[in-house]
Amino acid sequence: MLRLTDRRQIRAILETDRPWAVYALADLEPGLFEYAQWYCPASDEPALGLFYSGFAIPVLITIGRVEPMRVILDEIVAELNPPELYAVVKPEVLPLLTDHFRVVEERKMRRMILDPERHHSTSMNGVVQLGTPDLEALQRLYADGDANGEAPDWFLPQMLEQETYYGIREDNELVAVAGTYVVALSESVSGLGNIYTRRDRRGRGLGTRVTGAVIATLLTMRLSTIVLNVRASNIAAIHVYDRIGFTSYCEYVEAPMIRRR
Repeated sequence: MLRLTDRRQIRAILETDRPWAVYALADLEPGLFEYAQWYCPASDEPALGLFYSGFAIPVLITIGRVEPMRVILDEIVAELNPPELYAVVKPEVLPLLTDHFRVVEERKMRRMILDPERHHSTSMNGVVQLGTPDLEALQRLYADGDANGEAPDWFLPQMLEQETYYGIREDNELVAVAGTYVVALSESVSGLGNIYTRRDRRGRGLGTRVTGAVIATLLTMRLSTIVLNVRASNIAAIHVYDRIGFTSYCEYVEAPMIRRR
């Protein structure tokens, strides 16, 4: 088992599955890399386990075939001994974690990737760019989803500094917003996220407009890989994303987990 610290070695493995590894590639950026710990097998197998401690609950991402993963995961658990984590893994990897952790909730997800050839611009009517002064209004909008578990899980106030958040206001309140989790120019990747439309304003195309504004901004950056994640059961959202140029890439699982004792 090897602990990797060389960005070039890590990047070479991540590039074997770039659309899946977008968030791991972003963690090569200064300011994020310091929170990332990378593990790979001693063999030449292109596989990685990423343990990212930049959130209150650390995130585990695995890249590569399932066969070498057990050794990688056992090493992470033995060395770091996390009491809890948030797993972002392919479905076949999740059972390997249950020896050490209890699954609190299993969320079936879909990764989608933007196909620039299929993308077409959307209406920007009423869309405005958001920044740090809009934080409280944005938090009020996201709170609309707390009751039914739809509020975005991974929003951080500093994400507004990326200048990739767009919203629509009605009566001086935000009713729809879209943004990004990460924009990593040096790795030419971005992940859309924190997309939300107020429950009483859905079905009017507002989410399409704000998402289209984010995509338009990212395309001016000439990024080679732009992805988003969506619940696999959210067929309506998947159809919307398909219409604006996203293609399904893979199914995966997100799972908050607690250490077995």
